[in-house]
Amino acid sequence: MKKCAGFDIGNHAIHVAVNKGGKIVQSVSERLDEGLVQNGRITSVESMVDVLKDVRKKHKVRVKRAAVVLPAGLCYCRRFRVAAMTKKQLLFNLPYDFHDFISEDKSKYFFDYAIVDTFKDAEGNVVEFDIMAAATRKDLVADYMGMFKKAGFKLTTIVPQEIAYVNLLRRSAKNAHRHGILDIGHNAVRLFLFSGDRFEGVRMIDYGCNALNAVIAEHFGVEGDFITSNYLESNFEGADELPACKQIYSAMALEVRKAVNFYRFNGGGSLEHLHCCGGGFKNFALMETLRDNLPLKLTDLSEQFPDKKDDVDYPMIAAAAGATL
Repeated sequence: MKKCAGFDIGNHAIHVAVNKGGKIVQSVSERLDEGLVQNGRITSVESMVDVLKDVRKKHKVRVKRAAVVLPAGLCYCRRFRVAAMTKKQLLFNLPYDFHDFISEDKSKYFFDYAIVDTFKDAEGNVVEFDIMAAATRKDLVADYMGMFKKAGFKLTTIVPQEIAYVNLLRRSAKNAHRHGILDIGHNAVRLFLFSGDRFEGVRMIDYGCNALNAVIAEHFGVEGDFITSNYLESNFEGADELPACKQIYSAMALEVRKAVNFYRFNGGGSLEHLHCCGGGFKNFALMETLRDNLPLKLTDLSEQFPDKKDDVDYPMIAAAAGATL
């Protein structure tokens, strides 16, 4: 099987996972310049081309084929039921199934779907489909295609973050239960909900580790995301134990707990545990607060990789790995 490099371009960092034969053989994480990506949107395509070239050269990523994760906000992804119909009919109807999300001209979007499950009547005839569908702008796809081409890659796959995690869970033997993936990111915390490897929904907290950076900047009198992130990651002078940081940890834990309870009370069932990933996973004080305040077990997402390597930072490259798998 040919190698493929998966890319997850976040607001704070770019993560790369190289897949060969269904195994992750190389991982890369590089911090991005402040402002290059805002709310998932790349502000300068040419600058990002330079980043991709630098990553390719610096880390010797000798791979042509590439896959990229579309972050939340750049792609609409939803699950719903429809009456059984032909593939042609499904593709024709998909734009109308997104009318609550897309108000502009539907011809500006690509639409795609997968059939998650089928439902039959008493006679055994398929009468309904359980559909997972996605939509994203055509000009966005063109930008990504051109960007990777200029950097020396051939972009073959563009996948929503939700589906990247589905791909990851499908390869694991530890998914026969209700569980979640807790992505503790720079700009937001997202809880992706699953029944086995079936995506059930996502809950989002509108602030992430960047809220901690603001507190640290004020306390130490420094400026810039790069400096404050270094203070936090190195626990400079007890930065991650500041009272204001602890308040944010508690607020995050409360919001995640609300999301878990909302899922249970609305018929989703009880989650067995949460698999954790993202930059916030490395914040010991934050993770201790989450463990103390959540009514379920928190695990390292790396357990979802059957062939683990010691030099791969699985919690950081999980989405990129899901894209390339």
